[in-house]
Amino acid sequence: MRELFELLGIGLGTIPVGTKVEKIPFRLTLPEWERIRECSMKQGVCAIALDGLNSLSSVYGQAICNGASPEVWQAFVLEWIGYMMNAEVENQHQKEVLNQMANLWIKEGCRVMVMKGQANGLWYRHPNHRSAGDIDCYLFDDYARGNEIARKAGATVDEGWYKHSQIIYKDETFENHKFFVLTRKGKESKRLNQELVDALQVKSWNYFPNSSIFVPPPQWNAMFLTFHSCAHFLTEGLRLKQLLDWAMFLQHEQDHVDWPDFYDFCERYHFRRFVDSITCICVEELGIEIMNDQISTSSPYKEKMIHSILYDDDYVYGTNEGTWQRRIHVIRNLFAYRWRYRDIYQQSIWKQIWWHISGFFLHTE
Repeated sequence: MRELFELLGIGLGTIPVGTKVEKIPFRLTLPEWERIRECSMKQGVCAIALDGLNSLSSVYGQAICNGASPEVWQAFVLEWIGYMMNAEVENQHQKEVLNQMANLWIKEGCRVMVMKGQANGLWYRHPNHRSAGDIDCYLFDDYARGNEIARKAGATVDEGWYKHSQIIYKDETFENHKFFVLTRKGKESKRLNQELVDALQVKSWNYFPNSSIFVPPPQWNAMFLTFHSCAHFLTEGLRLKQLLDWAMFLQHEQDHVDWPDFYDFCERYHFRRFVDSITCICVEELGIEIMNDQISTSSPYKEKMIHSILYDDDYVYGTNEGTWQRRIHVIRNLFAYRWRYRDIYQQSIWKQIWWHISGFFLHTE
């Protein structure tokens, strides 16, 4: 399954494809290719893996598959292309609806920042191949007004959760963020959220293509991507989709980040071992070239992280589990994968359980 990393690097354009058949990177049976495709779908990187497959095929043809007839191999690839085309259609529709909703907000004087999925996709060679999720937005001081504007436009707005509202508009789901962090998890989480808010006090902005929508500044993205992916790692495991976002961020923004300040941030919030681990994977397994000598690229936890990404069966969100089932699943993961807290996060799982319970009952956001 480690071949998937090389395939993704080829798909991202960070690992070059050879030009001689005798130097073929790897040759797999059809069942092995099927397992790679299945894993890429589970990990949210199906279209990018296909980009890698197409690049390999353009040089080596069917030699990359051992034992399958041309007809069977072609049917397998065409089915994979169908999955990629679905991703492209979903992304394009999401962009159109994002612009429509954002224009409603902007027309009413709101500032709009798109974050995570669609914003991260801008770093990719093929942005529409980055797996789409929900549309995450931040409206600065206009959280409540943004909900009301969406409601008047015919959207369904659910304000039942304190961190963000959920807005359903033209078959797309928006998360309008009031907080970036689960602030009910204690004073440290509140400080972290405030640091992220403060990092948005910038003089100039970059924009989402052909729009007046802000995209996050690089320093904020370094902080948020690290926090967000580490939070997923601790509760339900890291996915390749999140790892690739960090890889593409490093490739495009490594010279636009104050790295000493960023690493101070990581030390304050226990992210240092985590970010060193994922950076190491990006460099050694995905072919990301680091030219900035302020960036740490080594970690003793790389292999353990890779094994966790590929094989831990811990996914919680996006399943059909109910609210209480998900909460129990998160707690169960705390004990089943406690090494994540001990070795990487360097915090006690009992502290985390306490904040989960106290936050739920006391609502101390």
